[in-house]
Amino acid sequence: MNVITVCNAKGGCGKSTIALSLAASLGRSPRTKVLVLDMDPQAQVSDWLQASNGLDRVGTLAAVFLREVSLKQIIKPTNIKNVFIAPGSQPLETISHSMGEVEGYESLLAEFLSDLPANEFDYVVIDCPNQISPLMECAIFPTDVFVVPIESTKAVASYANFYSLVQRHRTPGSYGILHVLNNITLNGVRNSVLKFMKDEGIPVARTEVRNCGWLAQVDRHGGSIFDYRPRSKGAEDIPKLQREVLNRFRVSDQKRVAHA
Repeated sequence: MNVITVCNAKGGCGKSTIALSLAASLGRSPRTKVLVLDMDPQAQVSDWLQASNGLDRVGTLAAVFLREVSLKQIIKPTNIKNVFIAPGSQPLETISHSMGEVEGYESLLAEFLSDLPANEFDYVVIDCPNQISPLMECAIFPTDVFVVPIESTKAVASYANFYSLVQRHRTPGSYGILHVLNNITLNGVRNSVLKFMKDEGIPVARTEVRNCGWLAQVDRHGGSIFDYRPRSKGAEDIPKLQREVLNRFRVSDQKRVAHA
């Protein structure tokens, strides 16, 4: 089971849209099953897929973290081919505040994932919270590849806080990471972001998710741009990102072997 986490410590960077679109892209492969974990208390992905009302903990990851049910018990099918969801809800935020008092809290999500039947899912895509928190640390712990959307210089600045958590919980070579320019409409802004990233020593992914109004409408069309607008720029860019993510899995595996 390969775990992909879409994350940054800044809201409005397109994190949820990319997470859901990447899951939909992965699900287009035959015999591939993808699980989306909506770890964001705002529960946007869950709302888009009509998987929860975003308020109640029952049937969501909040109930799993409270150990009221297992992860398997809350997983639901979606209207997107081969894509399933473990919904999120607002109570996750309150749970996150108290979670830090529990010893070993950062490994809780990894524990829940390990309880799933072997080979149940090929990929897990996590929509991470956009705030530095114990819940974010839980998402970091089991991740194989991080996808970091960046749409402004503020997103670059916020990234430092997130990356410090990654360094705290993960050893070098045990994960891959992609810093993806996303939805940047002005060349001036794009040039400023690229310069900032270069100055900070942050490598840029080959794939850029270009501005695409259709991609921004996943909430209106059931989540899969490949169904409602297959010839759009977003439908071109997300599969490119998918290929780069899968390549990072291969690189990470090679590093693990080298360090063994």
